[in-house]
Amino acid sequence: MRHCSPREAHALPANVRAVSLSCYIEVASFLGLDAYEMLRGAQLTPQMIADPESRIPARSVCNLLEDSARASSCMTFGLAMAECRTFASLGPLSLLLEHLGSAREIIEALTEYRRHLNDVIILGVDDSDSEEFIRVELLADFATPQAADLAIGVAYVALRGASRFRWQPLEIHFSHVAPDDRAPYERVFGVPVIFGSEFNGFMSSRKSMETRWSWADETMVANARRLLALVELGPEKAPAAESVMRVVSLSLPVGRATLSHVAAQIGKSPRSLQRSLAREGKQFGALLNQVRRALVIQHLSANGTSMTSVAAMLGFFTSSSFSRWFVSEFGVPPRVWRAEAMRAATSNLV
Repeated sequence: MRHCSPREAHALPANVRAVSLSCYIEVASFLGLDAYEMLRGAQLTPQMIADPESRIPARSVCNLLEDSARASSCMTFGLAMAECRTFASLGPLSLLLEHLGSAREIIEALTEYRRHLNDVIILGVDDSDSEEFIRVELLADFATPQAADLAIGVAYVALRGASRFRWQPLEIHFSHVAPDDRAPYERVFGVPVIFGSEFNGFMSSRKSMETRWSWADETMVANARRLLALVELGPEKAPAAESVMRVVSLSLPVGRATLSHVAAQIGKSPRSLQRSLAREGKQFGALLNQVRRALVIQHLSANGTSMTSVAAMLGFFTSSSFSRWFVSEFGVPPRVWRAEAMRAATSNLV
């Protein structure tokens, strides 16, 4: 097994980057919680999580996630947090990952730069004859179910995004017991999910880990490494747009991704939200479309969900309206796109 040493892992400070809670307020509010009261209960403040690069106590984050899951009766709270994250939200780390040549190189880079994800995360790979087990573990003091769901969900976003959806796990493993409702896990991951496992992480075929991608660029990798060494990340540049995209991600499956609903979730009037977006050079319709484009790729490439279900999860009332939108965005019908993606994924998993 290749991973950071236990001594090195335990030497990390018991803090995490505030970006870990970048979508907390939106998720908590969506589930009916008073997000600010929950933060106070965990001895956190909105100011502490406003700058994604600030450091906050890992224990407070774990307590907040578990308390929020119980208070909202949503035992997939951590997964909902991960579902709001995008590959681009990884920040400068995504610039490195997107130019690497294989899933194995991505894992190695995530291990090397793990603190860009989480200060208390431990990544490693166990080899077998034909399969590999990618571990996404947390230091023992912080390995709560919701924190584990969040960590694995973000790692999944990183691997899928960096591989341009070429890599897909054979199984997802969680050491915690299965929740009453497994449907969110099946929807997010689209592959078998094993609970009560001996480890947290992914099972992958060796071939899918080793397959080389044509877009690998060593020059860009070197440039990205220099940036990671030199550039200090600043606060979020477009807070209104980011909040809109998070709420839209949550609201699409329930058909409520409208300007008025999203504005209410953020605590603004529709006109005030539009003005805030305009100052950032954004428009609500364009952000809605951006979220749909990202989600549809995940849904079509990761599982065999029916087109009717995919359309509903993206907020379309009919399959025909979804198909028209998809063709306008991607140039081919969704069934054609899915067939091509499935063929590519199958060849990597053999």
